[in-house]
This record gives sequence, structure tokens and C-alpha cells, in this order.
Amino acid sequence: MKRQAQTPEAADMKRRFLLAASAGLILPRLAWAQSRDHVALCWKLEESGDTAREVVHGAQDAIASRTGHALWVGEGRNRALRFDGYSVWFRHNCAPGTLRGGTVTVMAWVALESFPVNEAAILQLDNASKNVFRLAIDKWGYLQFGAHPSEAKNLCKSAAPLPKAVWVHLAASIGESGATLYLNGVQCSHVASFKGRIRPSDNLTVVVGGAPDCPMSLDLFPTGVLNGLLRDVRLHEAELSRAAIEEIMEEGRPTESPDLQLNGTWCASDPQRPIAHAIPSRSWTNEPHGLIYWKGLYHLFYQKNPNGPYWGHLQWGHMTSTDLYHWSEMPVALSPEPGFDSEGCWSGSVIDCGDRLALIYTGVDGVKAGIALAFSEDGIHFKKHPGNPVIPEPPRWGNYLDFRDPFVWREGDVYYLIVGSGIKDAGGTALLYRSNNLIHWEYRKQLYSGTYRNSGTFWEMPVFIRLGKLYALIVCEIPGRASYWIGAWKDEIFTPISHEPRRLELFNHLLSPTPMVSEDGQVMAMGIIPEERSPSETWAAGWANLYSLPRQLTADDRGNLLQRPHSIIERWSTPLASLSEVALKDGEVWLPKAITGKSLRIRTRIARGDSSTVSVWVRRTSDGQEETGIIYDWQHGQLILERTRSSLNPRVKRDRQIMEYLVADKDAIELDLFVDHSVLEVFIDDRVAFATRIYPILATSDGVGFSATGSGARIEMIHVASLGRSA
Repeated sequence: MKRQAQTPEAADMKRRFLLAASAGLILPRLAWAQSRDHVALCWKLEESGDTAREVVHGAQDAIASRTGHALWVGEGRNRALRFDGYSVWFRHNCAPGTLRGGTVTVMAWVALESFPVNEAAILQLDNASKNVFRLAIDKWGYLQFGAHPSEAKNLCKSAAPLPKAVWVHLAASIGESGATLYLNGVQCSHVASFKGRIRPSDNLTVVVGGAPDCPMSLDLFPTGVLNGLLRDVRLHEAELSRAAIEEIMEEGRPTESPDLQLNGTWCASDPQRPIAHAIPSRSWTNEPHGLIYWKGLYHLFYQKNPNGPYWGHLQWGHMTSTDLYHWSEMPVALSPEPGFDSEGCWSGSVIDCGDRLALIYTGVDGVKAGIALAFSEDGIHFKKHPGNPVIPEPPRWGNYLDFRDPFVWREGDVYYLIVGSGIKDAGGTALLYRSNNLIHWEYRKQLYSGTYRNSGTFWEMPVFIRLGKLYALIVCEIPGRASYWIGAWKDEIFTPISHEPRRLELFNHLLSPTPMVSEDGQVMAMGIIPEERSPSETWAAGWANLYSLPRQLTADDRGNLLQRPHSIIERWSTPLASLSEVALKDGEVWLPKAITGKSLRIRTRIARGDSSTVSVWVRRTSDGQEETGIIYDWQHGQLILERTRSSLNPRVKRDRQIMEYLVADKDAIELDLFVDHSVLEVFIDDRVAFATRIYPILATSDGVGFSATGSGARIEMIHVASLGRSA
């Protein structure tokens, strides 16, 4: 087969190699230079724009991306293409005669943010016959090279996972000696009996950064795509020696640490992205399970899939803050490894052990769940306990449905732990354990149990927290709904004021609150506010879900959990306008020109008069084409969330929800509203609260309006402030 002419760049590369070999260098260098003459394909990945240049043949390969544009990082020898874990890769159709079959060596510089959800190819080579070879990283970070499917005789695999957040040079070769893997120039695996070979073909295709045959999540998200940086990807049609590989590695070695942009402006262009709520820079985030103040920083741990805005292969994300407002994303605290947590590090909690932080989490292996432990001395890097799982399974005699989401607290020298579960044909429950050292746990009993009628079949993310002289048990039911009981706790007995659960939210949009007790005994909590738009919308946005504003929790002696905005939020806002004594006309919407914005705090008290309803409208256009309403019906004692016109986008949830609620003052209602682009949090009478999502798409949807049906309604006061940017 006739080979295609080389580009000037490739020819210059060849000339430099041969000149080096002829300049009096020793014979090993000559052999190295001659072997480098067999560069069949090479992507330096040092350019810019939306294509990757293959320098041997001069092809420009289009780079796939959720935004339609590639992201390049660094300069010079630190320049690299950023892969996001789900949407970025590129494909190259080889010219006839590119490979003649037989021996090959594949190389690349890689810096990983995380391991993929499923096996992801650094470089995959296949033909029309599906004779596939790939250099890839599996879901636990092991490097492997071989034929597909990955039978043992056709697979060469590293003995340890790759490091993350550092540059590593990877190489793999197939030749007469078998298959060999190299990490940073050092052999890390060899299979002498390797049976695979590259077969010659005129229909070769190369994919860089992804596995085309990987499983899809929600029929939309590829789960086998690299998450990190890639540069200098090469394929040599020769079995290069270790010395040759080292020479090439040193020539292209990056001079700086990789910039993985954990806190970069990945998704800032999304008009639905809040600016004043805690939220990672991108990808999937879910229930928080560890809010703590430790060594001068607030730490928030949470469920995370770093590889895309979808659920999968869950890890423990981690953010820190000095003020609960400006958050910085830290490296992942926990990630799955082969063994008891191979399929995910699921929810749990965190506790201060003096000079160490301890994470208590759920490890799942695809068959069962167990409770595990990890420690950190710096609050950033965590080491799993070698004896994990510390609680391998639920009590065998209880007929329990499942077992996960531990919550830990300390009383004196004793640690207590509850784990969410459910009793078959009965309902949800929280299992109580006790320990003196966090490692050896004694099962005590069911802390409390509900019925499937009043609190679902299973309880997730249970928390148990002291509120003054009382205690609160908060659970997330299956099907999803957050409920609580308030009561007394003594001698390991929880006695609720009422056996009927009460709902955490007026409208069920916030879940999994994680509490923290401050030094003065005040309790605050943050929960997850999920997306309510289609997967195709989150695919394009690049992120999913966010965290609520911090709420202050107290309890009254009637068994009510009282919620109000935490006082620290006062520091986050800039006053815009204050108005008072404004009469509302029957059937008219008053839109004060001084009050507009997409990220606002609005505090108001509205007197009833003889009206039947009063309403506050946010993210409203002047003509009401888009608007979200909070309506109080005095006659029926109902609060109404009106979202039927919250967005013109048909791919988001739009509805009208009604909940029974009696105001604290029969003649007035007090509202404290936080509008932050697509999220709305509402506190009423400093007693109850709810959060929801709205997705206006019109640029003019920034008005605030007030209205009433009937006469005599009056706005006693309005205080409006703008919310600043949290990151």
C-alpha cells in the first residue's frame, strides 16, 4: 500500500531525529532516532480553536464538545486539551496505508481530574471489522492496553491505579516480546503471551479521549470519556525500547503542574446558574452529608460525579469556605476502589475527632452496602480505614430492605450512629449504633420507625440533631419527601411529641439537609435543591443541582421545626430599595421600577385588609409572559406556588402547587424571598420555608410585582437587596 506524503511538520520532525543521530551520538541514540522515524500518527494538542491537528498527515479533526468549542489550557509545553468526562473527544479517519499492521507503540501525556464512570480510551484504534485496540483507563484508574473485548490473553493492565492531579506519561507497545505498559518511562506491566495484533486495513479509525462503545446514561451521556488534560498523543509503527520512550517523554515533559481548573468558569455562561448559592463549578452534585467548621474553614462534603451532570460512580466532593458564601472546590475526598466500595462512595456524615476529621460513608459494591470510615489530618486528603467496612451489613434478624447513609454524633466519650433503612412490609426506620472509637460499633436498636403510610417504605439520609432541649429526627422518605419528628432523647430513647411526621418543606423541593452546630449552640443546615429541567438541558449546561442557603433551625414545644435564613446572609447583600405603606388595587399588578434583578433578597410584610388573596411575583416580564407567583389565599388558608408561566421553555417543569398553611398573624403575612436566577427560596413568618426551581429565558424577566384580589390589602414594608457573586 502506498503511504500518504508527510506534512512539512512531520518531515522536519524526521530530519531533526536523523540529524541528532548523525551528530556523533552513541549507537543507542541512533537506534532511538531510527525508531522515531516510524511516527504514524501524532497530535501535539498545543493549538487553539475547535480542531485537533494530526501533524503527520495535516488533518484537522473536529473536537466534540457540549459548547461547540474546545477548551485549551496552559502555554508551551504545558498546553493541553481539556476533556470534561462526557462531551469532549475527537475522531480521526486514517488515510489509506497509515498502518501496515504488526508492532505499535502508543504514548501520551495525561493529567486526570478523576477516573471515568466506565472505561475511557486515551486512544482507540478500530477498523470496519471491529478489530479494536485501545490504551485506556478503567473506572478505578487502572491503565490497560489490549484488544476488545478485554479477555485476559489480550489485556495488559497496570498493578496500581494512576495518580490524579499530576502529569503522567503513559506508553504501551505491542511486539514480538508481547505487550508492555510504561508509566513515566518505567515498565509497569508486561504480558509475554499477549495474542493481539494490529491488522492492516484501509478503513482505520482512531478515537482520542473516549470509548465509542461505552454505556450511555439516560440514553444521552457517554460514560467512557476522559476527565482531565491530554497532550502529545502519538502512535509509532514500531515496538519502541524503554530508552526511546524515555527520550520522547523528556522532550515533551510539561514544566508546570496541570491546571485542571477545579474552580474555573466552566458554566458561567448559563443564564440559569445561580450566583449566590453554593455550587461546584460543573458536573453532577447531590445530597450534602457533612457541613462542619474545622480549623478556620467551613467544609461541605457532598455526592459528586465529576465526569458529567448525571448520576453515576458517586464520589465525595468537597468545598471549603471562610464565610459560607465564597466557596472553593477541593480535590475529591473519597472515590471508589476495587472492593467493598467499588461501585460508589455514597452518603454519610463527618465528625471532628480533635486533630483529625473523620468521614463515615456508605460503600457499595453493586450487591450490598456497608458502612466505612476515612480520616484526614489536614481536612483535604483522606485515607480509608484499612479495616473497612466497619459495619459490613445490617442486623441479620431484622428483615431490613437496605442499609445506607450513616449519620454520626458524639455525646461525651460515646459516639452514636444512625443508618437509614426500611423494614419489609412495615416502613422506614433508623438503626442506632454505639461506639467508643468510631471503629467498633455495637448495634443497639431501631432509633425510631414509621409506617409506609405516613413516611414511606425506606428512609434515606437520616439526621438526628439537638435543638435546645429537644431533638429532631429528619429523614428523606422513599418516595422522595423530607419529613421530621421533634421530641425528647434520653437513655437512648427518642420520644417524639407527635408520632405523625411533619414535612420539612411546604413544597417538596429541598432534600437531605445536613446540619451543623456552631459553638454558641445554634444549628444551621444546608440541603440539595435538585434540577427540574430535562436531561438534554443539563447536558448542554454542564452542571446539575445546587445547595440551599444556610438555614437556622429551632424547635418549639408543639413539635414544629422552625426555619429562618441564617443571619450570616446579611453580609452577602447590598441594599437597593426600601418602600412602605403601598396600597394594592384589586386585580392590578404593581411593578415598582426601583425593584428589578435576577439575584435579589426581598423582605416584605403585607396586610390583608378585606382582600381574599395577596401575591408576590418574581422574575416577571412587564406583560406577565414569564412570572412566578407566591400567593396566599386568606379565605382557605392556603399557600400557592404558581409556576405555570415561570418559563417559556417547554423542557422545564411548570405547574401550580397548593399547600395548607395558617399565617402567624391572621391579618398579615411576612415573606423573605431569595431569587437567584433559576432558584427561589421563600421563608414565611420566620417559621416555614420552601425552595423551588424556575427557569425564565427572557432577558426582561427581572421584575418584581405585587397584587391582590379584593380591597384594602397594603404593603406595610419592602426591603430589597442585591445578592453578590459567591465564587
